[in-house]
Amino acid sequence: MKLVPGPASMELAMKVSSILGLKLTELEHKVFPDGESYFRYAESVKDEEVVIFQGTHPPQDKHIVQLCLLSSGAKDLGAKKVTAVIPYLAYAKQDKRFKEGEVVSIDAVLSILRQSGVDKILTVNVHAPWVIGRSPIPIENVDAIGALATHIAQMCLERPIILAPGKKGEEMCTVAANVLGAEYSTIKTKRDVNTGAVEISLEGVSVEDRDVVVIDDMISTGGTMVKSVRALRSAGARRIVVGCVHAIMVDKADEKILSSGAEAIVATDTVPNKYAFVSVAGLLAERLLRS
Repeated sequence: MKLVPGPASMELAMKVSSILGLKLTELEHKVFPDGESYFRYAESVKDEEVVIFQGTHPPQDKHIVQLCLLSSGAKDLGAKKVTAVIPYLAYAKQDKRFKEGEVVSIDAVLSILRQSGVDKILTVNVHAPWVIGRSPIPIENVDAIGALATHIAQMCLERPIILAPGKKGEEMCTVAANVLGAEYSTIKTKRDVNTGAVEISLEGVSVEDRDVVVIDDMISTGGTMVKSVRALRSAGARRIVVGCVHAIMVDKADEKILSSGAEAIVATDTVPNKYAFVSVAGLLAERLLRS
C-alpha cells in the first residue's frame, strides 16, 4: 500500500501513516504562475495499491482537479488500484434536482472521479449518505459522530440533551446520546428552495436550565446553527456546545455561532480548522487496514 499525501490533506495523511507505520510516498508538487498544479510521483507506484489523501473542502474545484490529476497519474503509471481518501466530500448538498433544470452536482463529481481512475472512495460523514447506493464508485462512509461525542463527554455537562437539525438529525443524535448517556431530540428545519433560507423549530423540545449539545455533520455558513443557538438561548438553555464533523466555517461562521450564545465549538480534522480537537486519523487507518 502506497500512501500519497495530496496538498489538501497532508497533515491528516501524516497522522494516518504514523498509525499504520507506513512512510508517505514522495510526491513533488508545485503551482505554476497561472495557477495550474504540477505533480510528479518521485517513486514507483507500478502494480501498487495507491491511497491518495485529498480532501475537497474549499477551494473545492481546485482540490477536486488536484485529486483527478493524482488519480489519473497513478493509473497511468501502472497503479493497480486507487483509493481516494476524501475526508470531506464536496458537492454532496446538491444531491438531487430541487428545481427543474438543475445539475445534480454530486453525481457529476463522482462521475468525473471515476473517469479519472478512482476505484474506491473512503470518506467521513458524507452529507447525503443516500447517494452511496447510486454512486459509480464504491463509497465507504466512516461515522465520526461517536468520536466527536467522546470528546464532548469530557466537558462536564449537567443534565445534557443532544439536539441535531435536519432529516439526518435523529441518527446523529442517537449515536451521540449513546456515548454521553443523554436524552436527545431533533431541531425541525425547513429550507426555502429558492432563497436557501432555513426556518427552525424547537417544538416539543424542553431545554430550560439544561446543558445542550447541538451537533451537525457540517457547518458552512453557520446560518442554521446560529438560529438554533439563539432559539435555545431564548428557551432557557444553560450551556450550549456546538459539535460538527466538517468545520467549513465560511465568512466567519464560527464567530457568529459563538457570539450568538454558544460556549464552544468542537470539530474534527477532516477540514483543517482551529476547532479540530478530534482526529479521524484512527478511524481512517482502521478502515484502510480492513481493505
